[in-house]
Amino acid sequence: MDYISYPFVFFLAVTLLGFYLVKKRHQWKILLIASIVFYMSAGVSNIVYILLLSLCTWITARYLGKRRNAIGKMKFILIAAVLLNIGLLIFLKWGGLGVSLLNRMFGRSWGWKFVLPLGISFFTFQNAGYLIDVYRGKCKAEKSYWRYLLFSTYFPYIFSGPINRYGTLAGQFYTPKTWNWSSFYCGILRILWGMLKKLILADRAAVFVNEVFNQYYMYRGAYIVMAVVLFTLQLYMDFSGCMDIVLGISKLFQVELPENFAAPFSARSTADFWRRWHITLSAWFRDYIYIPLGGNRNGKIKKYINIMVVFLFCGMWHGSGITFLIWGGLNGIYQIIGDITESLRKRFCKVVGLGTDTFGAGIRKSFITFVLGEIAWLFFRADGLREALYMLRRMVTGWNPWIFTDGGLFSVGLDGLDFVILAVGTIFVGMVSKLNIKKDLQREFLRQSPYFQYVIVSFSVFLLYLFGIYGPGFDASGFIYYNF
Repeated sequence: MDYISYPFVFFLAVTLLGFYLVKKRHQWKILLIASIVFYMSAGVSNIVYILLLSLCTWITARYLGKRRNAIGKMKFILIAAVLLNIGLLIFLKWGGLGVSLLNRMFGRSWGWKFVLPLGISFFTFQNAGYLIDVYRGKCKAEKSYWRYLLFSTYFPYIFSGPINRYGTLAGQFYTPKTWNWSSFYCGILRILWGMLKKLILADRAAVFVNEVFNQYYMYRGAYIVMAVVLFTLQLYMDFSGCMDIVLGISKLFQVELPENFAAPFSARSTADFWRRWHITLSAWFRDYIYIPLGGNRNGKIKKYINIMVVFLFCGMWHGSGITFLIWGGLNGIYQIIGDITESLRKRFCKVVGLGTDTFGAGIRKSFITFVLGEIAWLFFRADGLREALYMLRRMVTGWNPWIFTDGGLFSVGLDGLDFVILAVGTIFVGMVSKLNIKKDLQREFLRQSPYFQYVIVSFSVFLLYLFGIYGPGFDASGFIYYNF
């Protein structure tokens, strides 16, 4: 059941109705039932994974919470429970590739029959984070398995995040709620904003991207450059749009989820980019891997090793295959080189007269960060290493800039109007994202008159129907991060 589908609209309406009509002490139970139903809609067998993992996590946390004085024994139990969660994730994600490699090495034909449940990357990290927080005393172990199961399965974020902390959400789940029109309006507007990003920009860019990457041997030069740039646009609009929808849905139930993006493409370094992109994942890696490994406390060499461990694991989290490891490794290398050369770059800019804190310097830094990121995103999107290396070589050896003037650019599924819509929409989204960091646009929206709010919502719906890109059967293509 996709967030952008008529069945989901019906499901959401029924859940909302039940949530606000039942007695307040039972509201969280409506969310739990709805979450289980929603997850089962992706496949009944998948529910076994999340039920068992949640049960093991809940039992372990209860044990850790009661016996915190036995530090050595508790640490061993914590490590075993975290490894169970993370190990199962790695086994399910990378097991198929491992079997394939063994088949090649020994000439066998072993099969891989394990199912990779949707959203396993997200709820696995949430479970592991919860165990660590209980061990550290940052939150209390939940006494009720069913209440904890709601945290594990909460339907707005189960498939695509954001990655949450139990200590910040538990109180919101179980606090009685009364119908609030302001929350409803804000939730609907946030959902529409996400749908605008997804249907008008992400799915439009996907037409060009899919054509070039699926037929990569037919394209070169500027075609590949445009495909990689548009994939970056597609991924951002798809993922951030999904987050807008998730946060908007949760807002309808008056549950506030953490933001996951903060204008990432205005970042001036790779490190800054990862503070703005997939914020909850970056924070998880920082708090549960990077800092426990020692962070930057034990010298430069150890710091750089820790950075590489984090980003290689980040690549593994996103998917199986050497291209994901390269993507993660490149992001780690960028940060290490950036740290090593920081003083040298400052001296160079001073010698040649380039500013370091001016508006122009900001543009230069953002552009360099973007170009480095594009190289990494090429590996992220490619179906295999051979394809990625071929496209990278053809990108620089078959340069054909005339496609921007002779109409060749419009022969890959999109016409001139499509590119205008992409350009205008991207600029508009960028301006709104930057403005939202400085000013709470949600609060500003609520300050307006009901007539103004109605006009904004109606105009958003109109834009969706006028400019939206729809797949077969008028359903939006699936969100990219559903696959992770």
